[in-house]
Amino acid sequence: MMFTHSGKPTRAGLAAVFLALALFETGRVSAQQFDSNLPLPRLNTVFPSGAKAGTTVDVTFTGTDLEEPDHLVFSHPGIKAEPIEGKPTTPPPPPDPKKRRRPRLPLNVTHFRVTVAANVPVGFHDVRFVNRWGVSNSRSFVVGDLPEVVEKEPNNDLDQAQRIALNSTVHGNMASPTDVDYFVFSGKKGQRVVLSCLASSIDSRLNAAIEVFDAKNRLLAQNRNYRDRDAVADLTLPEDGDYFVRLFHFTHTAGNQEYYYRLTVSTAPWIDAIFPPMVEPGKPAKVTVFGRNLPGGRPDPTKVVDGSVLEQITVTINPPSGDAALSTLNYSEHITPLMTSLDGFEYRLRNETGVSNPYLLTYARAPVVLEATNNDTPESAQEVTVPCEIAGRIEKRRDSDWYAFNAKKGDVFMLELFSDRLGSPGDLYFLLRSATNKQTIVELDDDPLSQGGNSGPLGAKFFARTDDPPAYRFVVPADGRYELLVSSKTASQFGPRNVYRMRITPEAPDFRLIVVGPDAYRPSTTCVHQGGNELIRVLAWRNDGFNGDIALSVEGLPKGVTCPPQSLGTGLRHTVLVLSAAADAAAWEGAVKVKGTAEINGKTVVREARAGCITWQGIPAPNFPRAARADRSLFVAVRDKAPWNLTATIDKPEVAQGTNAVITVKLNRLWPDFKAPLLIQAAPQSHGNPPFLPQTLNVQQSNINPGQTEAKLNVNVNPQTPPGTYNIVLRTQAQFPFKDSLNRPRNPPIIIQPSTPVTLVVLPKTLANVTARVGQPNVKAGGQTEVFVRVDRQFNFDGEFKVKLVLPANVQGISADEVVLPAGQSDAKLVVKVAPDAKPGSRGNLIVRATAMFHKKEITHNAQPVVNLNVTK
Repeated sequence: MMFTHSGKPTRAGLAAVFLALALFETGRVSAQQFDSNLPLPRLNTVFPSGAKAGTTVDVTFTGTDLEEPDHLVFSHPGIKAEPIEGKPTTPPPPPDPKKRRRPRLPLNVTHFRVTVAANVPVGFHDVRFVNRWGVSNSRSFVVGDLPEVVEKEPNNDLDQAQRIALNSTVHGNMASPTDVDYFVFSGKKGQRVVLSCLASSIDSRLNAAIEVFDAKNRLLAQNRNYRDRDAVADLTLPEDGDYFVRLFHFTHTAGNQEYYYRLTVSTAPWIDAIFPPMVEPGKPAKVTVFGRNLPGGRPDPTKVVDGSVLEQITVTINPPSGDAALSTLNYSEHITPLMTSLDGFEYRLRNETGVSNPYLLTYARAPVVLEATNNDTPESAQEVTVPCEIAGRIEKRRDSDWYAFNAKKGDVFMLELFSDRLGSPGDLYFLLRSATNKQTIVELDDDPLSQGGNSGPLGAKFFARTDDPPAYRFVVPADGRYELLVSSKTASQFGPRNVYRMRITPEAPDFRLIVVGPDAYRPSTTCVHQGGNELIRVLAWRNDGFNGDIALSVEGLPKGVTCPPQSLGTGLRHTVLVLSAAADAAAWEGAVKVKGTAEINGKTVVREARAGCITWQGIPAPNFPRAARADRSLFVAVRDKAPWNLTATIDKPEVAQGTNAVITVKLNRLWPDFKAPLLIQAAPQSHGNPPFLPQTLNVQQSNINPGQTEAKLNVNVNPQTPPGTYNIVLRTQAQFPFKDSLNRPRNPPIIIQPSTPVTLVVLPKTLANVTARVGQPNVKAGGQTEVFVRVDRQFNFDGEFKVKLVLPANVQGISADEVVLPAGQSDAKLVVKVAPDAKPGSRGNLIVRATAMFHKKEITHNAQPVVNLNVTK
């Protein structure tokens, strides 16, 4: 499938999408069942999708497996909900005529009364639905600071336009593909009015399009796809009077209660861009804010977005300080999968009307340098001192930004360009070359993991495809001056929103973790059943070459639920973390934290995982991207008895490369009527997720037939398997007719459960290729010489080596002190000393030995060739 910048499909890609959707909806796509069909609440809509702080609103809900509602749970404790029976005061969205209605709810709970405390911060919060089956996926619930109303039908034409107040928010939906919603508001001449329609950012399927007309039916403003499928338009009112807003789903191809929106019409500030888009932690920084209705702002005719001239102001920002700031993402609006790799905080403005939208500022790792105004050619390249972070903009069509810096041979810098990840609409690339001979060292465009049929580094389930280039490790080949070009592949994308951040800094190996629910294609939350197991999927951003093991742990689990030690193996970006519930574990739901711990350059680094979720059910094809976003928290539920439990053990927890192990599994059937055969295999390597085991480590599948309780699975470890710790989880699947506790047959009749995990450590035969070279083989008695040792590391091992000289038993008169090769380095030097009374003659077959520790075991390497010295008088 093909995509444009920001992950949007091209026309050919869209055609493929529409064809797949059509086949899926008509039942012509057949695929293996990849998700279990045990009951689990899945929340499609909560309407209205927000409220003003300090108010109460009645909300309705739609989804699947929502019988017997218990309560709603919000990510902020200041938002509470109580179930209400009977007719809600807020009318629900029109039903979709194509969907079957479910039976009447047993308790007749039709809506919830939500109270938002006055001190709840403005922004996006998560809401989840809780019932007998567990806790649902989240939906966005937006807290605002303006009055909020609900759309009233009919409002499908100008003469039916619903009157709303300026500086208010209206909640509505497109009930059918041809639905159009009209609103009318009154304003005064000279007022600048911003119309923001949130759609995809609040989990809606709507592709919002806005048009604004005056009373004479003249089109004054329009917009769509301001960011993803949200729309933002603005206009300065030419005269006192009424103005009409026309809102619709672009292309008019779909509509039902899932195509909802949140439209705000106000004179509050709107931030389009901040420059620079990054600041150093803990250091006050002056930045320029570009937007509309900025307090004290002045128009800048050179800064235009979608035909609107922006205003600008300069403000001083005081960023958070401390080490924790560099590993935290505090942003209260929609966070895409791509943004989960960032660290940063939000900035807002306020005027007499209210508060602005948030803008994300990221953290710089080095001094920030602002792009100069005239750096369009190599001859006018802007001189920068490295390390630094360059803040730039693509300000005009075919803009080229040239920079130059001096570096010394052997220096190592990471060059990384951020643009798409910052929300910039452009498609940027960079080129590095020598200023001396003009030879290109590297030119990088899209990340290879995002090209062709690839789905980004985190897979299709958590679709983080990017048009940003991959980070480049630049080992300076010679002292001198180097030139760097940053430019755009899309000539039509330029302006104040097209900002970028170019990092030129030393390596800083690190990682960020993302945790998501167990299902591959549907929104899901981890629900572990009594006596059984369930999983949390863990995904990893690995930065600046970090490929080490990451130990995983869970905090906040209730009594009776455990998580044994598990890890994310060397170089892998995906694993599954298994939770187990005791047979008598009490029903529970709540937020938990997953943490990852790793050793990086001799230091222990701990990172708390960020939660994510699928927002809508996807096409059941492994590499088809799912709609996804970050959650505010990770929820887990405990419910009634599991159908079975599969316990796994391994005969050899540590094996060498090129050997085998055997996993033994034991089945305990917990449902009395469950007698079906069980398919057992390693948790799938595809389904849109990155592999959780290397391809060189193969787990054979097996079956447990009726009447059996045990099976064995061979684990084959190829000689090329990277050494490390691997978390092996088996996927068990059974197909048999069953009913839920409301006596309803489940279709398809498939249940999938994980086994308990086993840990396998693969030990290396070697961790490096070691070579030795003698500086001067002829040495006088009482003198010394040097042996230069080169350690070419393997398998991304970056630990330290101890290097020493090993003498044969009959060699006397020479010695060398042991040296330590620090983590990450490759060259060492042994100083060989010859005793003053050493007898002349050859000293042959001296061995240089490098030893490293791997999982508390010594791995030794003898350098080649052996060292031969000749002692002279």
